[in-house]
Amino acid sequence: MNISRDVAADLLPAYLSGEASADTRVLVEEFARQDAEFARSLEAQRRELATGGPALHGRVAGLPPDHELRTLARVRGMAERLRWLLALALMFTVFPLSFTFEGPRITFILLGDSPSLAMASWVAAAGFWIGFLSAQRKLRTSGL
Repeated sequence: MNISRDVAADLLPAYLSGEASADTRVLVEEFARQDAEFARSLEAQRRELATGGPALHGRVAGLPPDHELRTLARVRGMAERLRWLLALALMFTVFPLSFTFEGPRITFILLGDSPSLAMASWVAAAGFWIGFLSAQRKLRTSGL
């Protein structure tokens, strides 16, 4: 069977990891016998894998073994921070708008009785909204 170089290159990871079927191994080895440049590339990758090169066990060279766990912990921490910032921003935004019913009328508690406290609440809400949006942007641009 004739296959292209691209197909043979696509089969290499499974072949080198030992997870390829017998037919796939035969196909890759047959292609390597026909194409000298592919055979050299295959042998170089085998040596690199045998010496613990950067592709060993799917890990990138230079990264510590617990890199994924630390990244997951960072993402969880960032999600927790976002959740708190959103909750506080919503609370301080809506709190000054709390009201009561006095007969047929609606009376806003903070806006009517202490507007300065309502304004302070909205200033705090603005700070939490800014914190939430900047944390969300940081999460989006950091690639996590």
